[in-house]
Amino acid sequence: MKEHKGTYLRFSFIIFGILGLVALAGAVLPPPIPCEVYGSISINGHDAPPGTVINASIDNQSRGSITTTQAGIFGGTGIFVARLTVRGIDGDDGKTIAFSINDILANETVVFHGGTTYHQNLTARIPGPNPTAHFTVNRSIGLAPVTILFTDTSNCVNTMSRLWAFGNGNTSALENPAYTYRKAGNYTALLTVTNSTGTNTTVPGQNITFYPKGDFNHNWEVDIGDVTLVAYMVVGRAPVILPDADFNDNGFVDIGDAAKIAWFKVGKVKEL
Repeated sequence: MKEHKGTYLRFSFIIFGILGLVALAGAVLPPPIPCEVYGSISINGHDAPPGTVINASIDNQSRGSITTTQAGIFGGTGIFVARLTVRGIDGDDGKTIAFSINDILANETVVFHGGTTYHQNLTARIPGPNPTAHFTVNRSIGLAPVTILFTDTSNCVNTMSRLWAFGNGNTSALENPAYTYRKAGNYTALLTVTNSTGTNTTVPGQNITFYPKGDFNHNWEVDIGDVTLVAYMVVGRAPVILPDADFNDNGFVDIGDAAKIAWFKVGKVKEL
């Protein structure tokens, strides 16, 4: 009887041992602790715009992504700042994390170690044509002051920025600005456009010349020829009536305008 009892106990231990091994084999291990990545992000040497998508992958399988909200930055050091979280699976520890920027492979990688926070700047280059800057103006010669309309006609895919230089120290970043030249002179206007591929500036620039108000014969001064021309406009002997001769701003060229330019010529009035 004792021998049967011992056999029964040994058999029970074997059964329980087998069941224990089966339970261990079927146990699901918890996934590794994620790691986090933050830093700067640039495309073709320029800050990537907000809305850029960064994806992290291991063995060509996505492990996390983030969409930027600021130009040139993803994540940060603050406690409540969102960073790119890379969630590994069992066996990922020590493997390489590859990054893509808007589906373009980044130049940098890091090694996955759960619980690590990486400061890693990311860069990528998107192939494509370089931009070619070009623009038009509604006029390039006249009498100051005058407002010029600039129109950007550049060959520039996905323009990231533009900079107009009006030739007198003033600039604009608008797409199609209107700019008033208040002083007579020769100016060279330039436009620089930038996209993710590169930067280009108009060469040569647009030459713009504005003569003094009342200088209708374009010799940089108001002389007797200009006075005579306005007088001819008044009596109908000029080939054309020039709106710029309406110095009184009453909608037409009259005797008052002829008198004003004559007085300006002899120094009786300071300005037209």
